[in-house]
Amino acid sequence: MRLALAASMIGVLALAGTGGLAAADNDPATAALNSLLAPQPGNRACYVRSYDAARLRAHPHQRITAMKFLLGVEAYDPKPAAATKPEDLFYYTFAMSVSRRGDKRLLRTFGDCMGGDRISCVVDCDGGGVTLDKMPPAGSLIVRLDDNGIRMFHDCDEEEGVLVKAGADDRVFRLDKAANDACRALDQQEK
Repeated sequence: MRLALAASMIGVLALAGTGGLAAADNDPATAALNSLLAPQPGNRACYVRSYDAARLRAHPHQRITAMKFLLGVEAYDPKPAAATKPEDLFYYTFAMSVSRRGDKRLLRTFGDCMGGDRISCVVDCDGGGVTLDKMPPAGSLIVRLDDNGIRMFHDCDEEEGVLVKAGADDRVFRLDKAANDACRALDQQEK
């Protein structure tokens, strides 16, 4: 997946003829991602939500009690063509955790995000994913679980992991922007 993203970015930079991050900024496929997080390697944005007891009583079918989502920008160096500088290539990553009713484990996963008509964040090896939307107020993010869900603790070599599927009250989540320290454990997991 990361190789495909890098190849796509090399193509964008080559077509733009200007090289650098500015060329990628003009790409409609990454514009939505760029609006969430500036395309500078090392940038991070943390979003969190914890549901209180009253909310969970009002939504008895909601299984997810808390969610954290970390969006990041990473540098990529695939030994590009001489005309492209390695420090000009980047890609977006994510790490996510959820807590669920009746499950003492903190479920975690990570993968890559791609722009286009919708921002799509996916787990490698058919581990499912989520779509993202920026929403007013500016510090909010909408995370939508894919119909097929997203696999936590996914390992490409095995069919194991925990599948978190969209349900009646577990489909769309509004998360609020938080200090990056709130996602520190996710940032360590992603690397």
